[in-house]
Amino acid sequence: AEGLVEPVPLKAMGRFRHEAIAVDPRTGIVYETEDEYERAAFYRFLPNVPEQLIEGGRLQGLAIRGRPGFDTRNWDSETIQPGEWLDVDWVDLDNVEAPDADLAIRAIGGGAAQFTRGEGIWWGENECYFACTDGGPDRLGQIWRYQPSPNEGEPGESASPGRLQLFYQSHD
Repeated sequence: AEGLVEPVPLKAMGRFRHEAIAVDPRTGIVYETEDEYERAAFYRFLPNVPEQLIEGGRLQGLAIRGRPGFDTRNWDSETIQPGEWLDVDWVDLDNVEAPDADLAIRAIGGGAAQFTRGEGIWWGENECYFACTDGGPDRLGQIWRYQPSPNEGEPGESASPGRLQLFYQSHD
């Protein structure tokens, strides 16, 4: 644009405390972090038309395979160790405009993993890294690494799922 344009909300991408996004250049899938204390989710948005988010799409929350509502925070006990890999599934979310500001609560209740204070996210080398400000037993932060499925967002994804790793957990 060479001048002002009409702002248009991208409502299909969900109503929550958005912090950061990363876009997979291979697929156009958008990954989103949520800066909410205690109950946050990690989301992906599957656009109907890559690079045209205004055309809508489907919002999903990351779930740990076989562990519905898995708590990644490691606050009360270390349920996951740095370096450990976990296979993931994605949970479809409904009513993503969330007029009651309850999207993460419903996502976690539907099986999505629970994170805390999702912050910056970086994409590179066909994977992304994102931070959780107060994750870990000392509540000093975690860095997560997500590697998408070779069939990310497509049929056959569940046969070769994406995976999540607790890349780093701060104690200082």
